[in-house]
Amino acid sequence: MKPIATDTYNFEGLITRGYTYVDKTEVLYPLINDSIGSQFFLSRPRRFGKSLLVSTFKSLFQGRRDLFTGLAIDSLEYDWKTYPVLHLDMGSMQRPTVDAFEDFLCRSLDRLANEHEVVISDSKIPADKFISLCEALAAKSPHKQFVMLVDEYDKPLLGTLNTPEVIKFRDALKSFYSVIKTKESLMRFTFITGISKFSKVSIFSDLNNLIDISMSAQFATLLGYTHDEVKRFFPDWIEKLAKTLGVSLEEAFGEIVKWYDGYRFEENSEPVINPVSLGLCLRDSKFKTYWSETAVPTFLVDLLKEKPINLQMNDVEEEFLGAYEPDRPNVIPLLYQTGYLTIKGFQDMGGWRTYSLGFPNKEVRNSFNAKLAKAYAGDDMSLSSAQMKCLRALYANDLEVFFASMKVFFANIPYDISSRASEETYQAIFCAILYFIGVGVTPEVRTNEGRIDAVMDTPDHVYVMEFKRDKSAAEAMAQIKDKKYYEKFLTSDKKITLVGVNFDSEKRTIAEWVVEKVERAK
Repeated sequence: MKPIATDTYNFEGLITRGYTYVDKTEVLYPLINDSIGSQFFLSRPRRFGKSLLVSTFKSLFQGRRDLFTGLAIDSLEYDWKTYPVLHLDMGSMQRPTVDAFEDFLCRSLDRLANEHEVVISDSKIPADKFISLCEALAAKSPHKQFVMLVDEYDKPLLGTLNTPEVIKFRDALKSFYSVIKTKESLMRFTFITGISKFSKVSIFSDLNNLIDISMSAQFATLLGYTHDEVKRFFPDWIEKLAKTLGVSLEEAFGEIVKWYDGYRFEENSEPVINPVSLGLCLRDSKFKTYWSETAVPTFLVDLLKEKPINLQMNDVEEEFLGAYEPDRPNVIPLLYQTGYLTIKGFQDMGGWRTYSLGFPNKEVRNSFNAKLAKAYAGDDMSLSSAQMKCLRALYANDLEVFFASMKVFFANIPYDISSRASEETYQAIFCAILYFIGVGVTPEVRTNEGRIDAVMDTPDHVYVMEFKRDKSAAEAMAQIKDKKYYEKFLTSDKKITLVGVNFDSEKRTIAEWVVEKVERAK
């Protein structure tokens, strides 16, 4: 079996060392043949293959055809001209202050100039030095142009979200990236990657010639692996996984899909599998939350602690998935762009385009909500015991014990979160805790009569839940019955239980609940 690269993001190294390479060169071909433009931006979640893609472009424009032998592009019409390639890895430039960042950036530009054997300005201003480097590289090229590759353009800014430094970093990056617009004519090809699309950072507010392919159907599978690609490039590894688990090939692949698939970057596109998680899963023959363990999204957790929301959403307008201002981060595009939510559904109503968002897979759902619930509840050791009691109670249909255990979690939620919570906020916290516990829960389930606040699933039971705040559990139950929310599940073989819940905002906990079982007609 060819080895799997789980920590190699250099295309040349991956090919020369004999690692498995999932051939994406046919998909990227329209980007480099000058047929649709020459300056592009692509947003994708972290560790999704952006750096490997940038490295692939680097080898292409360096004319390294030897590295592409047998790949799709080797048989396509391409000139293989050689250009100087300026590769800026902004992911390595995160610093605590703007002064430290700009100093490091200047030193990095000097190092790149030395590598390319050109002389540039000795200015201490990054933009001035960048201009000088662009001009020197173009002058050195036989084609009077060079290639500009920027990886993780937003990394210096992401670390400052929710801090006073964010505006300073935004302005510093705006000044630096504005050079790309002024020196456009010197660039044969420009490709910029990042996680988030920040407004008022020059590449979006000023570079109107930059083509954003982040939600393009043509390039929706450029990063991540389709089902066919996984089966084609990793058959021996899937067989090894199946043997280790003692299941069939189809069952092993089904688990891969359940755990790591589901990322959709355009409403009609094929979903893709997370490449890093897949590689680690096949390497270890074990299903774990690999991707989420690579970094803790602290800024997202902080935002959600301040304003909890349901993490499965309907009717999200298209504009909310686009750019936003770094000093006023909107949690919805952040969750989408960072990969914690993905496109689940789409509606176009006379030009009004809306999306349904949800967790892409089991890995993301379980790990993210575990972190969120822990952020709400703290590190109280009693939570582990309460977690098991909740699970056992639900499986036994003992809701008295279930709610008594749930109240342990609410008792650990800080006053400054729950004291100002709306009904929707309590609902969001309740669902986040259920995810943390390991309960299958779906919020905001649509029916022909409205939306059910939440549906919990166990192998034998379906729990239809409605929440109220400072009202009564009886009123919640009345709504379930009046709108016949339970009818949606009558075709299921599972037992159906209706649950009305009322939250007390003064005591900041679950105040009361009522339960009724649905008796099917014989």
